[in-house]
Order: sequence, then C-alpha cells, then structure tokens
Amino acid sequence: MTPDPLGTTVPAPLTPDPPTPADSWDRLVSTALVGTARRAVPPTPDLPETPSAEGAEALLDRAALATVRRAAGYAPGTAEPVTPDPGGEPARIEGAAAHRLSLILAQRPGLLPEWLELVAASGREVDRANIPALLERGERDSRLRPAIAAAVGTRGRWLAGLNDRWAYVTAETLPGDAFVEEDWADGGPSERRRALAVLRATDPDAARALLEAEWDALSRAEWRRLLLDTFSVGPVPGDAAFLDRVLDDKAANVRGLALSLLTRLPGSAHADRLRGYVREHARLGVRGELVVDDVAATRTDVLRDLALVVPEASRSGEVFERTWSLITHAPLDVWTDLFDTTPGEVFAAADAAREVRLRDAFGNAIGLQGDPEWARAVIGFLGQGLVGQLADTARGREAVHVEALLGVLPAEERCAAALAAARDRSRAKTRDADLAHLAQAVGAPWNRDLCELFLDHLGGPAPKHGRSPSAYRSLCDLAAERLRPEHLASLPEAPPRGGAEADAFLRLRELLRFRLDMHKEL
Repeated sequence: MTPDPLGTTVPAPLTPDPPTPADSWDRLVSTALVGTARRAVPPTPDLPETPSAEGAEALLDRAALATVRRAAGYAPGTAEPVTPDPGGEPARIEGAAAHRLSLILAQRPGLLPEWLELVAASGREVDRANIPALLERGERDSRLRPAIAAAVGTRGRWLAGLNDRWAYVTAETLPGDAFVEEDWADGGPSERRRALAVLRATDPDAARALLEAEWDALSRAEWRRLLLDTFSVGPVPGDAAFLDRVLDDKAANVRGLALSLLTRLPGSAHADRLRGYVREHARLGVRGELVVDDVAATRTDVLRDLALVVPEASRSGEVFERTWSLITHAPLDVWTDLFDTTPGEVFAAADAAREVRLRDAFGNAIGLQGDPEWARAVIGFLGQGLVGQLADTARGREAVHVEALLGVLPAEERCAAALAAARDRSRAKTRDADLAHLAQAVGAPWNRDLCELFLDHLGGPAPKHGRSPSAYRSLCDLAAERLRPEHLASLPEAPPRGGAEADAFLRLRELLRFRLDMHKEL
C-alpha cells in the first residue's frame, strides 16, 4: 500500500509477470543448435516445470513454454497429462488400402460397410491417420458402430476417451475383452454397457443379476435402454421374468425393447398370455377368412403385455394398431395350433379377409420372430405377386413387408426366391422397376444366378417394350454395390445405350472397378 496526496492508503498498481529473460531463451536456442547429446538442457526457473527432466523432449517442452509466454505475455496454465495409449501395436492397413479408406470416407461412404467387413476378415485394424475420420462417421451412423469399434481397436478406444462425441466406441466390445468389476461399479454409461456386454457373452445369468440389482437406481431412461440392449445378442429363458417386469417401465422405448426381447422367448409366461389373447380374439368367418376382433381399449391386461398405454381418447387407426401389435408379437405357433393347419393356409385365410393390414401384420411378425418356415410359406403364397407387393411398398401403398420375409431366409434361398419372382415377371412392361425393387429387397450377397440375371439385363439391349431411364439408373446404382466385383469382366466396355442410361452404366463399371481394387488390397 502507498499513501496518496490526501493521506489515504491505496493499493499499489499491479505489474505483469516479467517476460522470459533473454538469456534463458538464448541458452535454450544455443543448446538446441549444439544438441542435447553434447550439452545438458539449461535450467529455466522462470518457466513452469515440465514432465521431462532432461533430453531433447525437455528442451522442446521448455522452448514451447517460452515461446508461448513471449507471444502471449503470461505463463500458460498446466493441465493433467494425457494418459498414453496402452500400447500393443496390432497389424494395421497401410499404403493403397489406407488411401482407399480415405477416398471411401470422403466420396463413397456407401461402401464403408463392405470395407469394414473386409478389414475385419483380414485381421488388421485401421491406420492411425484414418481413425479420427472413421470415428466421426460412426458418430453419425449408429449401425456402423460395432464394426468401426473393431476396426479402430484399442487405439481408437483410447482416442475416443478424449472426445465425448466418440464415446460410443467405449460401449462396444472388442475380441479378447474381459469383464472388469471396476468398469461396472465406477464407469460411465458406455463403460458399464461394455462391461455388461462382456459378462453377458460368457455368463448371461450373472449379467442379468447385476442389471436387475441396479435397475431401480437407473434414473435416466436412456441408461436403462443402453444397458438392456446388451440382452439383444441372445435373450435366454432366464431373462423372461425380468423382462416381464420391465414392461411396466415409464419410458415407452424401454418397454418396447423389453417386448421385442420377450417376443424371442416363445416359452415364457408372457408368450403364453399372448397366445391366450389370440384365442380370445381370432376365429374363421363364414367364407373361411381370418377374423381378428379389435382389442378393446379397456383391456389393460392386453395393453400392458403389448407395451401400450391406455388411450385417453380413440384416434383414427389406433384400434387396429392394438390388433396389429398382438398379431406381431404373439408366437406364430398359436395360429397353426388354433386352426389345426399350416402357415400357408393361415396366411391364405388372412388374405381372404381382404384386409391388407392383417397380412402386413403377419409379415411383420415373421420378420421380427425370424421364422423361416412361415417366410417360405408366405413367399410361396405370394408367388408372382411378390414383385407387385414390392412395387406397392415402393409407391407408399399398404403391402406385405416382403423385405422382412426375405431377410429371414439364408442368403442362397433369398436369392433363389428373388430369381423365381423375376422370371415370373419377365414379360412385364415394368421389368426395370421390378428388378430394381427386387434388388433392393434381396439385400446382399447375390449368388451367381442372380448376378447373371442382372448382368444380362444391364448389359443387353433394351426390351421391346422400352426401358424406364430412372428405373435403369436405380438398378445400376444397386448393382454397383451388390454385384460381385469380379463380374466387371462380364460387362461390355461400351454402354448399351446413350444418354443418361449410358452415364449410369459407366458409373456402374467405375464402382465395380473401385470395389475390385478394394478387395485385392485387403
């Protein structure tokens, strides 16, 4: 304190920290020129301490601090050092394969699932330079997250710990992961999910006991759903009682997940209750058509078992939504047992009711419950009409969910069904559009016969009835992603026609060549 002219005491003016002494900077520069192998790093008492006590690393740390202080006018604050990568360098992609990944991320993200599958089969991981961009892609596309987590490995998991947006990686398991009690007891939501998933893979009953003990303490619905999702890999009969309890959860998405898991447990008490509800509501009409009475809004027992809430007021379409949900989630065996018949005959009875939503509910049930016997029966019943159902779906009309039916079947059988449907429609004037719908529904991979069908169509002359340019372009785009890349050699060099169709055909050739090189590199 200093007195002012009036005799009062005032604070002394603040003075900034003195700048880094010139001789300290000069000594650092001098040492750098000579080399730390010949001269020790000089002391710098005016700078904060650095983690490294000696050597070139200490010299660079101190020079950086001095540079910042000289430029900014104050000494930088200190922070906790970053925990280093746990180490263990796996085999990584390099060279052309790493460059191609950069191109895929920047220009062809649709090929990323195929690339990730190839790199997983090769037993390698992503090069370090591409890890951040790959993690960023997973932040936007949750479907890719398990494959991305495997591709970036422990290095990616370590890097994700430094960026909250990439924290999803820490929730995914990696080969060789072991359950760590500390991760479950003290970890964040992602670490707890990974720990539970690891334990679930080896001891599902123990994992369920851990979650059940913590359930009431999980205050946020997203945490409950995140942990319950670890059951999705394979629900076991012992889960049924706990999942039944979760049907009373306040959050609709948590109840919905519990219901979808219970639907995969046909031996549970919950499944038996749904069978009972079907017997109450279903019968055959005078024409042999299937009749399913509406589920009343007052049936709180049915609504609870279907994870629905009691409606405050009736809305348009809501009545059938309850019936649709019952058909979707009730075990499919109840229908054949109730009418003592086959899956195909049950679906024929549903078709005779002339209620598209009824047929759609059965298609959805088959896809959700993954029943190939029912899928074969319905696909056989639809026959040539299968393509028409796909066209109706593409136009936004109510139709059987054919894509879900095909998804239940093994790849070879799925391709055979699509091939038969395509041949049935070979004379249709909408063949381009039909093939595009089939290509979308059948998924990948395509077998040889299906590939040859598309190759003949894409590389051959236009049909007599003409060709739809937009459908042809859509078909080229799908074939570019799903044809086996080695089939590039079977396509003609020149496009079969000019204009926009020629451009689509040339893009098809270009992408097949890109994929062929991608396969060779991995």
